[in-house]
Amino acid sequence: MTSTPDTAMRCEEILLHGHRMTYRVAGDPGLPVLLLVHGITSSSATWDSVIPALAEHAHVIAPDLLGHGESDKPPGDYSLGALASGLRDLLERLGHDSATVVGHSLGGGVAMQFAYQYYAMCDRIVLVSS
Repeated sequence: MTSTPDTAMRCEEILLHGHRMTYRVAGDPGLPVLLLVHGITSSSATWDSVIPALAEHAHVIAPDLLGHGESDKPPGDYSLGALASGLRDLLERLGHDSATVVGHSLGGGVAMQFAYQYYAMCDRIVLVSS
């Protein structure tokens, strides 16, 4: 499969509350948002093989949760609620009102917490081996 400029994956970073969060992004920002949340001790690289195909139909965002991957690892709260709040903050900073949230393993717990805390921002939820 050949990627077009819209489906080509890019690695970016953003500063949230003084901490650097890295994320992968692909797809047209005008399409529905698909937020991919990795599992514990993992990173957004978990999703590398599927991001280009998903980006043909969605604007894909796959963050490295704080404490994981290339994101900062600050001391503090790594609870499901705190991680879900970080996802909300990321979506808001990127200018998105809502997303379909896909969580793998621990990411599924974060996705469920996100849906509970920010139900108006959660279009749907998908759990993978959670």
